[in-house]
Amino acid sequence: MKSMRTWMNVYAMLCLSALCGCARLFPETREVLIDGHGVTSRMLVVNGGTDVRFVNHDRQPHHLHSSDCAELSSRLLYPNDAHTAQIGAGPKVCHFDDLLTPPAAGYSGTLQVRDDREGGPG
Repeated sequence: MKSMRTWMNVYAMLCLSALCGCARLFPETREVLIDGHGVTSRMLVVNGGTDVRFVNHDRQPHHLHSSDCAELSSRLLYPNDAHTAQIGAGPKVCHFDDLLTPPAAGYSGTLQVRDDREGGPG
């Protein structure tokens, strides 16, 4: 009986370990829409390791650029295209803008990346 209980404990620990590992296989994803008025989220706060997906819902192409965080820079995004940035470890602050629009048009923003060990919602 003791052997069966030991195996059940080992099995439970393996299952919990697998679940913890899956959290990194499927990172949290935040979405930012780009439309005729600019980006929907001009200030985002995320944990390190979060994916940020930019979706072009505008009729015009857009080209995101960040000199702070290269992962935010996209190729040319035509209407209905998307760019997913896999955000690296924090803490850091990333500024981004659209190279095809004037800076004052609302197509820029800031991404604050927390240390992924801080926890909490992204």
